[in-house]
Amino acid sequence: MIVDFVLLIAGAVLIIDGRTPRILAAYVVLAFTVSIFILPSALESPLSLTLFTMSVLLKLVVAPIGILMFLRANPPANDLLPSIPLPARFMLVIAFALISRAVGHFPSLASIPMQDLVAYVVLCSAGMLVVHRNLLAHVMGLLALGAGITFAGATLAPTLPEFVELGATFDALVATVLGLTLVRSIVAHSPILDVESLRRLRG
Repeated sequence: MIVDFVLLIAGAVLIIDGRTPRILAAYVVLAFTVSIFILPSALESPLSLTLFTMSVLLKLVVAPIGILMFLRANPPANDLLPSIPLPARFMLVIAFALISRAVGHFPSLASIPMQDLVAYVVLCSAGMLVVHRNLLAHVMGLLALGAGITFAGATLAPTLPEFVELGATFDALVATVLGLTLVRSIVAHSPILDVESLRRLRG
């Protein structure tokens, strides 16, 4: 399926690539694809559709624009400083794909659609937090992880009320705003935004 291929590529980019614009694009593709799965349930009522629209605007417009504006003001943040070499990142993506495939063979999950893709997206999103040392990557990793959790909710509990998903979206947005504020304050002392900067903080 095309959707499977899109999610596989987007998840891989989160781990393999080291440039902020491309990883941000991968997150947007990931969040947009997940939103497609939620759309049918959102169309059930005007309230659900309104909440869904707000959620999509927050995840696909507000958060990415905030990151792009920060990136424009702080060009060094363009490099996400991967902590492991490219071949190792490729191997990590392959390992995540194999683990996700194994998840699909669990008897207790056999009746759940796309459980392997859900596992893959969540693993890649969490892996991004470990692989990249740039603080901005951690902000985007949290957003991607939020999309992965939303994807899991759409498959595990398709009748989950939209306001619950919207609440998670607001959490992600607040985390993004706070994260960008923290990164902006640190950039004055360490323009490369390496997480090692946190270890040198005193207070």
